Amino acid sequence: MSPFNVPHKFMQDTTVAGYHIPKGSHVLVSRYGLGRNSKVWVNPLSFDPERHTNDGHVSLLENDLKFISFSTGRRGCIAGVLGTYITTMLLARMVQRFDWTPPPKGIDLSEAADEILTPAIPVTAFAKPRLPPNLYPI
Repeated sequence: MSPFNVPHKFMQDTTVAGYHIPKGSHVLVSRYGLGRNSKVWVNPLSFDPERHTNDGHVSLLENDLKFISFSTGRRGCIAGVLGTYITTMLLARMVQRFDWTPPPKGIDLSEAADEILTPAIPVTAFAKPRLPPNLYPI
């Protein structure tokens, strides 16, 4: 995954978060910076998946630009809702079909020194099938 979104070129003068951006400027949005912004998130460096819930409903589409998963506005990804549903179904199927255990030494979430958004040690978990073998397609 890239630490930056695809560059965008501004078609007219505009102001974003109090910053003047002249027409023709190329802007790169840092995913790394968005997710760790202490002005937006309480305890941004802690793992807290509930920060993305709204009354028990999870949505990765938002207009406040706290994070940009599928972009936003009229040029936002038209398949954002579909992608969210597919990801949720995939996760549900993996939880339903397997018992998951962490590696014996635990999971280290520290980041690699030379990479952004890359763990220092690959994250692994062990999956043990829960269902009869005929229910797992080949």
